Amino acid sequence: MANPTDGESRLRRFAQGFRREANPRPDLATSLMAGLGERPRESRFAMLPAVAMAAFVLVAGLGLAFGAMELRNLGRPSPTPPVSLATATPSATASASPSPTESPSPSPTPAGAVPGAIPALASIQMVGSHLGWAVGSHAIFTTTDGTHWTKQLVSTEDFVGVDFISSTTGWVVGGRTVLGTTDGGRTWHQLGEAASWIRSVHFVNATQGWGIAGGNAPLIMHGVLIPSSGGTVVVSNDGGRSWTNLNSPRDPQSVCFSDASHGWLASASGTVYRSQNGGQTWTQVLQMASSQTGLSGWARIECAGPSGSWVQWAPGGAAAGHSPYVIYATADGQSWRTVMAEPGTIGNFLPGVPAGPGSYPGSFSVVDAADAVFVGDTPPANAASTMIASNGGATLKSTGAIAGAWETFDAAFVSTSVGWVLTVNGSGDNVIVATTDGGYHWSQQLAVPRNPAG
Repeated sequence: MANPTDGESRLRRFAQGFRREANPRPDLATSLMAGLGERPRESRFAMLPAVAMAAFVLVAGLGLAFGAMELRNLGRPSPTPPVSLATATPSATASASPSPTESPSPSPTPAGAVPGAIPALASIQMVGSHLGWAVGSHAIFTTTDGTHWTKQLVSTEDFVGVDFISSTTGWVVGGRTVLGTTDGGRTWHQLGEAASWIRSVHFVNATQGWGIAGGNAPLIMHGVLIPSSGGTVVVSNDGGRSWTNLNSPRDPQSVCFSDASHGWLASASGTVYRSQNGGQTWTQVLQMASSQTGLSGWARIECAGPSGSWVQWAPGGAAAGHSPYVIYATADGQSWRTVMAEPGTIGNFLPGVPAGPGSYPGSFSVVDAADAVFVGDTPPANAASTMIASNGGATLKSTGAIAGAWETFDAAFVSTSVGWVLTVNGSGDNVIVATTDGGYHWSQQLAVPRNPAG
């Protein structure tokens, strides 16, 4: 593409050539008329072409000078309008509150498919036993006592992920936007997008975070939006205002970092990678159970300190109400334990591996490198069973079940005793249920219609 300044230089040279005509001397008109008066009538008519030519040269010079100015302006960026803020709307209940004005999408529009139906409650995170956020289709909810929830933001957006690093600073990911807050959600502002839609984010401080962007056929899987293939690892060093692509293993699906250096990545091939330099390079550390030929799987990974992580791998395939999954864990980043597996299908190929709590991949929440809580999905049983894994997954304990919950969407546990789960109730509503005894007993805290109007 030609440089606009080249054309500007040419026009400037042309204009300089016409400077005499474009800037005529003050007595030019008098001189011309005097010349006409000294000639016979026929000579006066003979002079008309010369006068016309002088006028033409004058107009052309002015036009070329104007064109040079326009080209110069084309070389300058247009002023960028300020991004408007999406202000949180406090509400005394989880019912209607006015919807704020949505911020415009970044330009150019990112590439990639937008996920399909998003539940009314899709993702949850707790910051301690009292403060937390839950997001879903068209809304952000919050609690300040761990029991009562209010609608903090109403939106036309479908939110699919939430990530808070403190009581004030956090991010939510929507199907077409990323929002951030630095005041606990009282106000939310739109952040930048990568070249493709951002699917998930994980920040370690107020400025530095990583995520997965783009990819094909994204699926909402227990609090994380996961592309089936073609994803890209992205990083931000300014709190999510801008994102840069990182080189990464092929088809990344889930990524997390425990600090600015140490991170984990799980890919669609069933491979787990580790980075110790902020995602600049990755080393393969685990190859999980193989998918069946022609099937693609999905993986979700959660960090547990600089050297620990837990990963849920669903290699694809199903049989008679069973969908295979396997859970792996490491406390030191070197040795891995196969913690549990779905017993009806893939468990047959993993002798000695304990059975997980459900026949489908369920929700789970990591407490630390040694402990995690799993809530299994078993639609035919119409109940979600709870299992606590401790000692790095060496010890498993089944507790209770969430009655009427044939599907779960996400879980957040702050200890092996205290936790919250997003699920459904007997009326088909999306609900938040909580336990204070490790899953033996559950109480409903919030119910939202399964398909809210927004």
